[in-house]
Amino acid sequence: MARGACLVVLVGLLLGRPAWAAECIATHVNGSDALQARSLDERLRYLDQRLQSDAAHARIWRASWASIYAALAVGQFTAAPLVSRSKAKDLYVGGGAALIGLGPLLITPLKVIKDSRQVAELAAHPGDDPCASLFTIEELLQRDAENEALGRSALFHGGNVGFNLGLFLLIGAGFGHWTSATISLLTGIATGEAMIFTQPTGALRTLHEYRSGSFQVSEPHSSLLPVPLWAPGLVGIGLRGWF
Repeated sequence: MARGACLVVLVGLLLGRPAWAAECIATHVNGSDALQARSLDERLRYLDQRLQSDAAHARIWRASWASIYAALAVGQFTAAPLVSRSKAKDLYVGGGAALIGLGPLLITPLKVIKDSRQVAELAAHPGDDPCASLFTIEELLQRDAENEALGRSALFHGGNVGFNLGLFLLIGAGFGHWTSATISLLTGIATGEAMIFTQPTGALRTLHEYRSGSFQVSEPHSSLLPVPLWAPGLVGIGLRGWF
């Protein structure tokens, strides 16, 4: 009889642990009842899949705009010595402005690029406390969403316009080149706004869908994604794949 009781207790523990592990609160991320009903595995897989995809888009966006600004800087600095001193001033200012635009892309990239690596590790190896791993991923998701929202905010739109107005006054009032200043103003604002509007917002959309609980988890499949290559003496596009 005692052996039978022990067997029942053991079976109860073995069956009860997975159920306990799957019950991670949804209020941690202001989630809905529908999110609470989703299993731990579904939540982990969805967040990992979506943040890896967003990070890939962020890398391509960063590499593309870094290449554009680098080309603008090199082109103007190269042309400056070949024209008159008066026109060279405008080109040097334009080249300097391009370097300023390049700076944030290299120094402060979108946070999802780095966070996606930690997410992949936590999703693959949740550890003894999978809820704690899930909560960490949720916190990274919220941080990435806030970072993307800031990049699309009025602060950045205003900064873009204000910066280019400063260049307009420098070239126009400072050098007396009002035609050049107007061209610089219009092209500078257009370029800056294009970069802002094309910035990925995958983490923002993921956070909204995740909180609602109405998301779809893709089945694992073979895939190839283009990724930028940055290495000494090597700049290009490579392919990352998983099977």
